[in-house]
This record gives sequence, C-alpha cells and structure tokens, in this order.
Amino acid sequence: MKNSNSEKLSKGDIISFITLMLLGVFVFLGMNFKTLGDKITSAFVAILLLILMFTSVFLAAYAKAQNPNESGWKKLEYAMVVLYLLTMIPSYLFVAKFFDVQFEKKEIIKEVEQELSDINELFVSYKRQCESRTTNYQTELEAMLKSVEGRRQIVQTLGLEKQPKDLSSEDVEGAVDSFRRFLTGGQEYHNLQKEKEALGESCKQGFQNWDILFIPQYALELGNAKERFAEQLQQIFMEPKSPLESNVPQFETGNSKEACSVEKRFSDSVGFSFLGFLALIVLGGLGMCKYILGKKSDIVKVKGGDASVITNGGGIRI
Repeated sequence: MKNSNSEKLSKGDIISFITLMLLGVFVFLGMNFKTLGDKITSAFVAILLLILMFTSVFLAAYAKAQNPNESGWKKLEYAMVVLYLLTMIPSYLFVAKFFDVQFEKKEIIKEVEQELSDINELFVSYKRQCESRTTNYQTELEAMLKSVEGRRQIVQTLGLEKQPKDLSSEDVEGAVDSFRRFLTGGQEYHNLQKEKEALGESCKQGFQNWDILFIPQYALELGNAKERFAEQLQQIFMEPKSPLESNVPQFETGNSKEACSVEKRFSDSVGFSFLGFLALIVLGGLGMCKYILGKKSDIVKVKGGDASVITNGGGIRI
C-alpha cells in the first residue's frame, strides 16, 4: 500500500509539470516572434530548454531525498538547481519578447495599417509619375508635330504607314495612349497590383484576428514588401523607353527604403521587460515546486557532545 502511494503524482509534480510546459509554450511563441516565423528552430530551442528544465528540477528533487552517499547527492542537487537557474536566462529573452509583442497588439495593428497605407501610396505615386511622364511625352510629340522634320521623325520612329504631311493630332494621341499602356497596362504591373492586394488582405486579416502563430511571417512579408515593390515598380517604369523621349525621369520611391516598423517590433532584441521578468519569476518559481515541496533526506547528523541524537532517530551510518 505504501509503494502504491509513493507512485502517485504529488502536488509538486503536477504544478511543476504544468508550469514548465506553459513556460515552454511561451518560449516557443517568443522565439517564433523573434525569428519571424521560423517554427522549426523555435520548436527545437523550446524543447531543448524544456528538457533541461524538467531534468534539472526532477533530478534535483530526487537527489534531495537520497540517504546514501549524502555529500555526493548534495553536490548533484546543487548542480541541478544551478542548471535550472541558467536555463532561465535564455528563457527570459523569449518570454519577454512574447509578452512585449502580445501587450503591444493595438499599436502593432495600427503600424500594420500604416505600412499598408505606405505601400498603397507607393502605387499611387507610380501612377502619378507615369501620368506625368506621359504628359511630357505628349508635349514633346505635339511640339514635333509642328515641324516637317519632327513629323518625319515621328512617322519613322513609330512606324506609321502614312506620309509625314498627313500626320494629325489623333495620331499623336494614339501614340500617347499606347505609351501609357506600356507603363500601367502591362501584365507585370497588374500581377504586382494583385500581389499587393493579396498581401494587404492577408495582413489585415491575420493581425486583426491576431493569428499568433503566423503574424511573425506576415510581419516579415510586410517588411520585405515596400522595398521589393519599389524595386519592381522602378524596373517597370524604366523599361519602356521611347526614342522620342528627350528626358526619361527617374522613378521616385519615397520612403520605401525605410525599415518596416512592424518587422522591427518582432525581430529587435528585448532589453529589460518588467512583464517578461515578472512572468519568468512566477513561472520559474512554480516550476521548482517539485524540488521545493519534495521530501528531504531523513538522516539526522550526529553532533559532537550530543548523545540524544542516538535516541532521536539518528545514529552512525555504516
């Protein structure tokens, strides 16, 4: 009957197990934030720390209760306590990251909306600059239309099947419309627009629903989006060059080179975090319940000059 009772889980076992598992989850989520969605690495680190914490706590509790070779078990007990405390250092970094991001939810959602607004503004700016460039192109063609040499150049360059003297303003308008379609009507530009809209929809939905496992990936995609979209728009803008253009302007990308604030929220290192430190103290302390509440060695040491220890359950070990 006594053996049956000893095999039952104690309160310390249950509290330590549940608390350490919860701590492991926080470590995984915090590292998932920090690594911007690298779940494999996050799971590996969380499991490794969890194994070290379980091993150190339960082995320290076991060593604490041993009778034979007491000094050796004491050394093991203290070593395991030190190991447990050491595992708290990396655990703090990721637990703090989790709580810092979690309690900044409203601010992060606002920053996501601002980043998406900046990306939309980039496309609006592209259309505006395309229209400005098209207007300049039209002005140049209309100026060339006023001279015989200019008319001849237009016909030759654009490959029009008519005489220079028959060239009209309608021909110029047709050439301008064709040039505008090169800039804003191509498949590459439309594909980029669709990608931008899909990114905006997934980010809005993911952050509004606070999809805790996948929001770091959305933050990474959002961080890369502005610069990548700016580079691709610049490439599309510069590709169509008409020989009749006297001055091809550069595409102004604005603040697209600036780092994404949302991505930095996740990837930046954490300094001192009160919430993270408090969570670690509470969870770390409860995690040691197995050790703290575990039974001690029942050996009573012999004290010099005190013969009563012989009759009080002590004695000399052989």
